Amino acid sequence: MPVLDVPDAFQIEVPDGWQPTVVSASEYTLSDGGGLQLTIVVYAARDKKEALAATSTAAVREWAWNIGVQDAKSLTVLTPTGGDTPRAFASMSRDDRNVYVGFFYFKKCFVVAAGSAPATDRAGFTQVERLIWSIEAA
Repeated sequence: MPVLDVPDAFQIEVPDGWQPTVVSASEYTLSDGGGLQLTIVVYAARDKKEALAATSTAAVREWAWNIGVQDAKSLTVLTPTGGDTPRAFASMSRDDRNVYVGFFYFKKCFVVAAGSAPATDRAGFTQVERLIWSIEAA
């Protein structure tokens, strides 16, 4: 599989049939052309305190609120422990699409990855979740 590799930021394997696009120096998308999409945005390095579970949970909930998730304040956020990369994940339902978001705190940057699939495409949503979980530091 080809790899989208952004130096000093992240890398992700691009599944067969998916098309990566460079939107800007800090934004990238992957799409399968059939309704599945992943947007990855890279921000400058952030304070390590923001990688703590409580702060990560608050950041994910704020992000969800900003995209219009009404119950964002009670959103369940997964903050796995262990490994070299502090991260946080959440799943949310929108009107006609389901969204999965991952926040990653790498040494030189902070990455937000948001994937979506039509609400009726459970298998596609699972694929989006797996893609986000596969993101690694470059």
